[in-house]
Amino acid sequence: MRSRWILEGARAKGWVRVWAPAKLNLTLKVLRRLPSGYHEIESLMVPVTLADEVKVAVSAAGGDEVEISCDDPSVPTGEDNLVYRAVQALRASGVPARSLSVFIRKRIPAGGGLGGGSSDAAAVMKGIDYLSGCDLPVEALRQAGLRVGADVPFFFMEQACLAEGIGEKLSPLEISHDVWFLIGFPGIAISTKRVYEALDLELTKQEAQVNMPFNLKGDTPLDGGGWALVNDLESPVFVWYPSLGEFCNKLKILGALEARMTGSGSSIFGVFKDKAAAMAAMSGIRSHAPEWKLFLARPVWQSVDESWRDTNGSD
Repeated sequence: MRSRWILEGARAKGWVRVWAPAKLNLTLKVLRRLPSGYHEIESLMVPVTLADEVKVAVSAAGGDEVEISCDDPSVPTGEDNLVYRAVQALRASGVPARSLSVFIRKRIPAGGGLGGGSSDAAAVMKGIDYLSGCDLPVEALRQAGLRVGADVPFFFMEQACLAEGIGEKLSPLEISHDVWFLIGFPGIAISTKRVYEALDLELTKQEAQVNMPFNLKGDTPLDGGGWALVNDLESPVFVWYPSLGEFCNKLKILGALEARMTGSGSSIFGVFKDKAAAMAAMSGIRSHAPEWKLFLARPVWQSVDESWRDTNGSD
């Protein structure tokens, strides 16, 4: 796979730099708990222009060591980092991965439900695939990524997808709305396991379909009720952390077409019709919730969309 998210690289010199975007769950329905302990979901997921950058380099040292470093000291750099597991998963698939050094320039807040760790893991796998010259097909990378984590396969699709099963069944979606997101992170890391355990699954056992926020042609009027988003995981989280629900409501007061929690939290996003509206809301939210870290981002709908190259803003 030759990823378009490879920013630059020199295979002969043994290094590559890969873009690793965050994701938003625009919709998230939890259908049932599976015997494996995972949960069956339906979710509309989209990569956004808030992104980490991951540099992978072949180390001069011999052996098969994996050295991980990050400019965010809160990120673990040992074997509990998904990047380490990603390298091992590729090696188990037969991809030659010699001693490596990995540096993560972190911009996606850790523990915020934005998929930063999974995206970094996928970026490393893309980088190793590039450096090895194997050019694995997307499906092979997705299967290897699934051994690392349920969200990892999504980041090989490089566009909006409907995710089903435990998140590994991915159907690309052709969507083209030109909108902006204002993403807020309160500095709280929430355990995904705890959220799912607290969820009252009786509310979602019935047959359900994702409440799609717009049609696939992308021509639903943004102010005509087309952004009816849902996240089943909000119910326990907003009880534990009322400030998250208050943040959602404040975004709507400030002009968001819709506002929801992404994934299992704790990040909240608002959907805005243009950059000016999102920036005005960002200015308004600072006085209401000064402790929140704020980011402006755009969706990366399709694999042909190159808008991310000039949009990676924060506060």
